[in-house]
Amino acid sequence: MEFRGKRVLFLSASLFGYQNEIKKALEAKGAIVDYFDERPANTFFVKAMIRINRNFLAGYIDKYHKKIIEQTQTNRYDFIFITKGESISSRTIHSLRKIHLQAKFVIYHWDSIANNKNAIETLPFFDKVFSFDKLDCEKYSIEFLPLFFLEEYREVAQCKTQRDIDLLFIGTAHSDRYQLVQNIVAQFTKRGLKHFLYIYFPSSVLYYKMKLFNKSLLGTRKSDFKYTPISKEQIINIYKRTNVIVDIQHPRQTGLTMRTIEVIGAMRKLITTNACIKEYDFYNENNILVVDRDNPVVADSFLNSPYKQIPKNIYEKYSIGNWINTIFGFTLNVNLK
Repeated sequence: MEFRGKRVLFLSASLFGYQNEIKKALEAKGAIVDYFDERPANTFFVKAMIRINRNFLAGYIDKYHKKIIEQTQTNRYDFIFITKGESISSRTIHSLRKIHLQAKFVIYHWDSIANNKNAIETLPFFDKVFSFDKLDCEKYSIEFLPLFFLEEYREVAQCKTQRDIDLLFIGTAHSDRYQLVQNIVAQFTKRGLKHFLYIYFPSSVLYYKMKLFNKSLLGTRKSDFKYTPISKEQIINIYKRTNVIVDIQHPRQTGLTMRTIEVIGAMRKLITTNACIKEYDFYNENNILVVDRDNPVVADSFLNSPYKQIPKNIYEKYSIGNWINTIFGFTLNVNLK
């Protein structure tokens, strides 16, 4: 697809650096990208207030977005592209539309709409809406598009490094994740297998708050968790040494997490609680074990079975390059001749 010379205004929350990867991938295709964080700040307080209800900080947020609009109003954009849009109001989108009449407005939801109270209000203001969550797509007539893996995960798939980690979990602590991970780890430990855990909280304040209300954290200590995000380079290096990766989605989420798609890119085995994965074209019971959330049993047959190669056309479908082509292709082929 020919992106050369196309200009994109890209608004996205900062999320473990994925916004930078999307920007880089667009630029590699020839696009000119102006990126802004959709949040006015990334402090624990601001992120928490936006998640609870962005209207608590409406004046502060709208003032920040107004500055972005003023800073970019003389640019001629082909696309206004937003991921998630948790803080962006319909007023902001309306203001952008009045200035950038020729631009196509596209949004991608990489969180369930149940976790994004702002999403419903803004859906009608976009020319195209995508989501990673099949149920949301059916409910709100949204186009379905799973997440993606980065190019570095191809290196993992081809790497011949000795694998000295039998089980790996890297992820943010939420819901019943900690308890489930510990249950699975205990089964690996009983078999004499090695594990590596990186369970993350954005702050120690959030840890203590969650511990008060989340019974799965009873008996835990602050030192059981990490409070700085793990880098992409560290993740890649650990994946190279790993046989099986576990992923536990949020109970209100049916879409496949980024971690799940990265495991596909890395060609590693996966243990997951998300039964919806069986509906995907890359599913193979040799490679993916779906466990019960209340009783996650890991069978010996899964650990002992060989990994089955995914057909190349299916594998490529989940790359970041194809993800971008799908999102922007509908207008590049039809409206921007």
